[in-house]
Amino acid sequence: MPSYRYTTEVDVLSFDCIGDSPDQAPTEIQDIEGPRHRRQVYLRNTNGERLGYAASWWHSSDIEALFGTDKTLPIGRQITTKKKELFRDIKHIFRGHSVALEKEFGMQGPFWGRSYLFWQGGRPITLIYEVFSPRLEKYLGEIDVPARDAVAGTSTSSS
Repeated sequence: MPSYRYTTEVDVLSFDCIGDSPDQAPTEIQDIEGPRHRRQVYLRNTNGERLGYAASWWHSSDIEALFGTDKTLPIGRQITTKKKELFRDIKHIFRGHSVALEKEFGMQGPFWGRSYLFWQGGRPITLIYEVFSPRLEKYLGEIDVPARDAVAGTSTSSS
């Protein structure tokens, strides 16, 4: 496999106050105290390839502590830069289709995704929902899912 050297960047689609709304988020949004903000981004490399979509929900008072004034940096970079110690609690892994993401990624689905909570100091600080472009196979290797192991439908949850 060739060696690639790209940095992950984000295109921020929105960063909005949603109050106490469930916002069509995974059910774990109820674990994030309101009022909440929702951040939506496309993840891409510095070569401009769109590699994922992510939405995250935050208690409004936690935003400044993590993002500061630059809300355009990837969350992972913010965490490492600020030396935050977090626990990732994976809630769902899914495989499904989305016409909108097919258009944005320029590739047909199905798409793999996951949702998880980040915990810090004994409380959940954010819920993150990510969907990945099949283009990642270019960097990670091809994903070969035997028919017997394929996940049907749009989501599979484990609670």
